[in-house]
Amino acid sequence: MELTTLRELLRGTLTESELRLLPKRFKRIGHVAILNLPKDLFHRNQEIAQRTMDFTGAKTVAINEGKIEGRFREPRLRVIAGDPNTETVHVENGCQFRLDVARVMFSPGNVHERGRVAHLVSPDEVVVDMFAGVGQFSIPIAVHARPSLVYSIEINQVAFNYLLENIRINKVGHILRPILGDCSEVAPRGVADRVIMGILHVTHRYLPLAMKVLKPEGGVIHYHETVPSRLGFKRPVERIIRAASGREVEIINQRVVKRYSPGVDHVVVDAKIGKKK
Repeated sequence: MELTTLRELLRGTLTESELRLLPKRFKRIGHVAILNLPKDLFHRNQEIAQRTMDFTGAKTVAINEGKIEGRFREPRLRVIAGDPNTETVHVENGCQFRLDVARVMFSPGNVHERGRVAHLVSPDEVVVDMFAGVGQFSIPIAVHARPSLVYSIEINQVAFNYLLENIRINKVGHILRPILGDCSEVAPRGVADRVIMGILHVTHRYLPLAMKVLKPEGGVIHYHETVPSRLGFKRPVERIIRAASGREVEIINQRVVKRYSPGVDHVVVDAKIGKKK
């Protein structure tokens, strides 16, 4: 949801220069609204937070205090208004996700991508979600497609606990096989018709592993990357081809998921990988 209307609601409360500093968008996860406020607006955060709750119905407002970083993908949030409880239930694509937004990563901006992939999965496929989080890709696949099995791998213990809870809530325990650990060590080899690579920044390091996770006869990978807009899809495609080590590669789809930052896009490339030589 955009903050254009909120900007109008705050007109008269904030100065014109302060209004121009308001971000264009904010995240809404369950009952929590998350803002990226510039430091120049910190002193007005209570007025902004109250208007956000009034406008959206959110019960909690938090601000980002840094980017999600590290192998455990932990957010850096601070609650500034409303209910201090950051554990919530978020509903998207007909699925429920329980999570603590202050402890685990969840990007609502990827909702359409998660729904898209779920509807690409064919009956009886084996899917490996290499970075499962709380199940944001795995669970819609299990709910809306008819895979024979989904391996959901997550290294963060907190996120893994929520993954287990979300498997229970969505009643997909007969399809999902959760695995705790580093996918480099615990990912099953040679089993997948489809591999989900839904993290950013370091994804390319795991492309050789994804090739090993696919069945010998090949399959599809969904590869995510942040890339300068001027490069388009050139770099991610080249990285996939290089990691395939001579296996046939067919690019079947490529799209911008969202703008990650000024001049940088979050892209996904769907690639069909041929038979292992």
